[in-house]
Amino acid sequence: MSSQAFLRKKWERVFYTFFDINRNRKIDWNDFEITFEKIKDLRGEDSAEYRIAKEAMGMVWNGLLQNTKGLDIMAQIPADSEITIEEWVTIWKSYNPKHMHMWQWEYLKYMFFLLDKTGDKFIDNEEYRDVMQIYGMSLQDADKAFKMFAVNEKGRRIELIDYGQFVKTWNEYFTSTDERAPGNFLFGPW
Repeated sequence: MSSQAFLRKKWERVFYTFFDINRNRKIDWNDFEITFEKIKDLRGEDSAEYRIAKEAMGMVWNGLLQNTKGLDIMAQIPADSEITIEEWVTIWKSYNPKHMHMWQWEYLKYMFFLLDKTGDKFIDNEEYRDVMQIYGMSLQDADKAFKMFAVNEKGRRIELIDYGQFVKTWNEYFTSTDERAPGNFLFGPW
């Protein structure tokens, strides 16, 4: 598989698994509403996770529209706005971990916060499993993925992922063309 095809495959996984929740092959506001309901069911309506999810994902949505459509995020967003897979791929082709778009940074922080269920500033396998189930990943696949990406710089398994390790793994997922890189498993096994 070519390096560009591999990157596209990873970007598409995030699009279809974590954003196109209603499975209509595009990202629209309804996808976000469904995600909010899933988080509310998992963590509760009064939880910080639910409140932060709504706030952070609102920023992600606005940023996506600004990036893909050039929409002014301070203006009224058309209700029928949507992001196609091609627009999504175009965004990630220009991804630079040192110069992320604000919405990309918000999404990264949001995902760490969502995965860190206990709030101890670490993600363990159980927390990872709980959240990945929201998005349809099996417990077996979640366990397998965690074992693949939860490694230190020497390739040894670690039990807890801190924010710095998460950022490194995140960036590896979105940029690495090495099919064996641990970060490639952040959003599930291949």
